[in-house]
Amino acid sequence: MADNTSYLPPEIIENILLRLPAKSLLRFKSVSKSWNTMIADPVFVQNHIRQSKHSNSDNLFLYHDAAFCSCTIYKLGDQKTQTSQEIESPYISWYQLCFCDGVILLTDRTYRRFVLWNPSTRTSRKLWHKYRCRYAAFGVCRDPTTDDFKVVIVDKDYYSVYSCRNKSWIACRKEYEIEHTGLSLCAGYNIGGVSVDGATYWIFKCRNSIRIVYYDPRDDKFEFLQKPEDDVVNDNRWFYVVELRGRLCLYYNSIDDESTVQIWTKEKGIDGKSWNKLMTVENVEMSIWEFHPLCFVGNKIVILNRDLRILLVYDPCEKRFEDFEEDTAEMFGWVSVLVPIPYVDSIFFHTETPRPKTKGKLKCLR
Repeated sequence: MADNTSYLPPEIIENILLRLPAKSLLRFKSVSKSWNTMIADPVFVQNHIRQSKHSNSDNLFLYHDAAFCSCTIYKLGDQKTQTSQEIESPYISWYQLCFCDGVILLTDRTYRRFVLWNPSTRTSRKLWHKYRCRYAAFGVCRDPTTDDFKVVIVDKDYYSVYSCRNKSWIACRKEYEIEHTGLSLCAGYNIGGVSVDGATYWIFKCRNSIRIVYYDPRDDKFEFLQKPEDDVVNDNRWFYVVELRGRLCLYYNSIDDESTVQIWTKEKGIDGKSWNKLMTVENVEMSIWEFHPLCFVGNKIVILNRDLRILLVYDPCEKRFEDFEEDTAEMFGWVSVLVPIPYVDSIFFHTETPRPKTKGKLKCLR
């Protein structure tokens, strides 16, 4: 096809394409050679993800239901939910481990077969590990210096790193440079790491202390992250980490009042170490394990009760929780360790062939 777009400056074309959904971009790759080159450029891919995150003011969340071979994208508002899209998943009985930039890491019952799946493009990349990683913790992240998408599997004494750029395990069964983490001993507590600013963060309990450890993809090493300088966040106090508004956040309940939850936010960047108090949530009637922040709606915050599987909105001005208008108990299933994940429209793995649609009964991998 002849290139008839030369009358438009390339920067204008790129600016327009960046605002299109991934599904449209895959079609538009065939418009011309120049468009194909532009859309396939790793810089364009990253800029598209940033644009998607920036424009995602609708608070879109994806819930992967492995039992029914489907994904549902929900829009969360102030006491309201709306089903935005239904996506068929070819991975029945594959379990969600973690996610980053619109890509989900799944595994089957063997914990040796893994797949990176992009629901936006319906494309995937299969990974095989040499060992069974049943009791490991997992993370996915993007190296901010090389744009290499990496998978990290954290076992008791060793860790493994898969490079999507090299399409191979670049570090397999490598010993930790830091002291023994024992991270996998808490796999049920934080099996999937939180990906923020290119790094992946976990919480683990080692001996008599609870600490934050993170994987830095720039040098494939692990480091400890200092907690906020607050007497309440002591070495024995359980706390959790989550991503809110593009930043790593830490939350815990007070020692003298378990109905109060403090939320702190870390400064941007992997090398940023300082913390600032974000907000205080009062009149909490659930344990800190059940309490899971999802997103903000204006100055209000949406909370998932992981045990009851219901959504609540906390109003900091009124200092009270408000129920959603709909019954949200059945939206996210009954697997309490799974939570809905932020949906990011991305074109990662766009060069791979999407799975063809099937007629009749959906063929699923087991």
